[in-house]
Amino acid sequence: MKRALIGAILAIFAGIAPVIPSAAAEQPSSTVERLHNTLLAVMKEAEALGFGGRYQKLLPVISEEFDLPFVAHYTLGSSWDELSGEQQHQFIETFRELSVVDYARNFDGYSGQHFTIEEETPLPRGRVRVRSKLIDSNGGSSVVFDYLLHKADNQWQIVNVIANGVSDLAVKRAEYRHIIKAEGFDSLLSKLKEKIALYCQQAEASSS
Repeated sequence: MKRALIGAILAIFAGIAPVIPSAAAEQPSSTVERLHNTLLAVMKEAEALGFGGRYQKLLPVISEEFDLPFVAHYTLGSSWDELSGEQQHQFIETFRELSVVDYARNFDGYSGQHFTIEEETPLPRGRVRVRSKLIDSNGGSSVVFDYLLHKADNQWQIVNVIANGVSDLAVKRAEYRHIIKAEGFDSLLSKLKEKIALYCQQAEASSS
């Protein structure tokens, strides 16, 4: 350590920028692990938190670990550019609310499950796939999650989740594009808000 410090000082006096060791660059799996840790915490406290508590605990993590503005834009495709700035903002925030509601209602109990990270695989255009599993306590069954991530603002963020081969983004993309082209933006936004209200009502009824 002393030798490295002396070397850095000498480099400064010699007019040469020293090479200072930095912490290891964060891996894409770190993003997925933070999401998993929050999901497990929410599952373990599901009853005490209730639906509203689960929502509030998940909101900041999903907002941080997912690139929701990118996903919202991609979901609407060419229709995105036809929206005003205010409409784009409304859609992003509604999409964010629906995403958190989905997690809060689906991860609503714990019976010894755990997550594993299986592998990271580089993909074209600088993206990475992180494969993970949610495994039952007896190890008898599992759900395979493929998280697709890209780097935005020097941070790895999730842009798609594929559960047992079903792409969440592909499903939403097909549904939302059909609605916005056939019925317009206001109808799409209204349908998403109705879905949020229904999911919230169902989740609160099941926990009461």
